[in-house]
This record gives sequence, structure tokens and C-alpha cells, in this order.
Amino acid sequence: RSVGFTGFANNLKADYDVSTAQVFGEIGRRIDMGTVALEPFAGLAYVNVDADGFTESGGAAALRSGGGSTDATFSTLGVRASTQVGEATRLRGTVGWRHAFGDRTPSSTHAFATGNAFTVAGVPLARDVAVLEAGVETQLQRNMTLGVSYAGQLGDGLKDHGLKVSLGWKF
Repeated sequence: RSVGFTGFANNLKADYDVSTAQVFGEIGRRIDMGTVALEPFAGLAYVNVDADGFTESGGAAALRSGGGSTDATFSTLGVRASTQVGEATRLRGTVGWRHAFGDRTPSSTHAFATGNAFTVAGVPLARDVAVLEAGVETQLQRNMTLGVSYAGQLGDGLKDHGLKVSLGWKF
């Protein structure tokens, strides 16, 4: 990284690794109701992010950190629905509630090469969010499908929206 302002410039370097691990489980039961399939579900996920310590080299603005680990646990309760429209089109959707447990604010402690330690806190994970998904997939040909889907999370201070377009070709 580069640090620069009037009368000062440092090009700093460090080498470190960060790893992420997740364990996830879900249980659900499909209920067919005529042309609509409903699936109530419950899920639990544990996520761990582990960062090595590091010491930058290259000048007075160099940082050092002992590394650290951040853990988060999430539960999700919801229902999925899907239905066939005509011969070639399928609609699907999900509505759910996701809850984050424990300390939801990631943080790490750093220090300048010649200074006292300080803590940097990240953006807190929302404790409770609504999980929304909607999609449509249509078969264009025997071996080709086109899909459009939306995925979102809405919570206190959180608005996360995604749109996906996919084209599948089987050969």
C-alpha cells in the first residue's frame, strides 16, 4: 500500500493469508398443493474468517497486526415456493428471516511500527434481516434455458440487492 501526503511518502509491503470456512445445514419439507410446491425450511450456518498476523516493511507508516479470527452464526427460517407455468416456464420464490448471533461487529487490532495499538471496527452485521428471492426460468430449446432471478436482504441499516441473468446450454 502507498501512504503519501505533503512531505511524506511510503510504499509499504506485507505478506499474509486470510482463510474462510463455513459449515451449513438445512432441513425442509416439500408440500405439494396442486400446481404450487411449498417448502418450509430451517437452516443454520457458522462462518469463520482467520487472518494471519503481519508486519509491513517500507517506512514509518508501516503497520503490524497479530492477526485474529472472526466468527458468526446465522439461523434462517423461511418458505420456498415454485410453480410450473405452461410447458416451459418455472417461477420460484423464497421469503425468510435470518438472525445473526453473538458479536456482530468485526474488528482487528493494529499498531504503527513505533506506536501503540489501536482497534479498527468494521460495519456490524445486521442482527435480523428479511431474505427475499424470486426467479423465472424458461426452456428456450430442448437443451437451452434462460433464467432471471433476484436475491435481496433487507434489515436495519442493510439493503443488499442482486440480479442474475443466466443462459444454460447442455451438450
